[in-house]
Amino acid sequence: MPTHPDSQRNEGTLPAPTWQGAAAALDSTDQSRNQALIDTTARITGAMYVYVSLWLVITLFSGMHRTHPYLVWGAAAWLGSIALVRGVVGHQLKRLLDYNPGLAHQLTVGLVLCNGLTWGLLTAASVYFPELEPIRTSMLLVGVGLSSGGTVAMAINPTLKVWFPVSVITPVALATASNMTQGNLMLAGLMMVYTVYIMHASRVVSQDYWRAQVAYKALEHASLTDTLTQIPNRLHFDRQYQAEWRRACRLGTRLAVMIVDLDHFKRINDEHGHPIGDTVLQEAANAMRQAIMRPCDVLARYGGEEFIVLLPDITEDGAHVVAERLRAQVANLKIAVPTRSTHVSVTCSLGYACTIPQHHHDADEPIRQADAALYKAKTEGRNRSRSWQAPSPLRTSPHTTA
Repeated sequence: MPTHPDSQRNEGTLPAPTWQGAAAALDSTDQSRNQALIDTTARITGAMYVYVSLWLVITLFSGMHRTHPYLVWGAAAWLGSIALVRGVVGHQLKRLLDYNPGLAHQLTVGLVLCNGLTWGLLTAASVYFPELEPIRTSMLLVGVGLSSGGTVAMAINPTLKVWFPVSVITPVALATASNMTQGNLMLAGLMMVYTVYIMHASRVVSQDYWRAQVAYKALEHASLTDTLTQIPNRLHFDRQYQAEWRRACRLGTRLAVMIVDLDHFKRINDEHGHPIGDTVLQEAANAMRQAIMRPCDVLARYGGEEFIVLLPDITEDGAHVVAERLRAQVANLKIAVPTRSTHVSVTCSLGYACTIPQHHHDADEPIRQADAALYKAKTEGRNRSRSWQAPSPLRTSPHTTA
């Protein structure tokens, strides 16, 4: 991007970020919930086929496939079907979250609980029916391992951390309660103690995960915030711009980019010093933020005294209204200079470009066009806004941008 005539860089620091806009969405409940689902699925991906494998090992080595073939192969087919569906859902999870988050959560959680409940029912059958006694001990041991390992792995999901152990243990508890022998009473007591223990363990894992998420979000938020003006920085703008460009390509909507440059900013620094220059940048950023009214619009510091605005789904007339409102807000500023009992006035020049993105288009072209329009506004006298106009086919514009 070319350097404009008034270019001079001011930097500063303030304690904590305060801008809200689009970057605050990073901390939204929905996004955190979706990320937790993705992380949970990644943790338990390897367990999809464990259920059918363990069932076949237990029943084949015990000879149950000869005495109860329908039970063995029917349960194996059912567990295998769940594993296949879980594999498909897990592979398409991110795409499904974009399309229908509610369905993604229901499918993922439902399939995991279906696995747990199936194993719990099979274990309960081995406890209740005497003819299944050969696999009872193995089923109980595996059930303990699955419920403990699965609960800890899925502790970051608020639904699964409670209902997965319930789905595994409840059928077994009911089977032991219906056949109150001394051995079953001991088994029921052990299950109660064990359930309390794994619930506590899952709570600790869940707390650690969400604390780490809060710390990560705070760090990410700080990395996307300009420390002086407390508005989003260029990195945040680049991320949002790419996301809005792809969305506009899908939906066929317009998108506008606006570059704002404070006029004669070098003169302000030279005459009043950099601390006043910092104040001018802060006040100008606040004024621009008030002119950007829609939650989807993004105002960011682009570098030095340059700012950039992203306006999704807007017409060229709408972009012109925003540009003039923003220019007027800045022009109305009167910034006090305490050491001289005077005020500093500041104006800005704006260039903007409005386009309908296409997948085969260069995403950086609207930014270059807005920069060219800004150059035109400054060469025509500053304190004005100009939209980018395609060069006439009969002559070539004498100004080019990098």
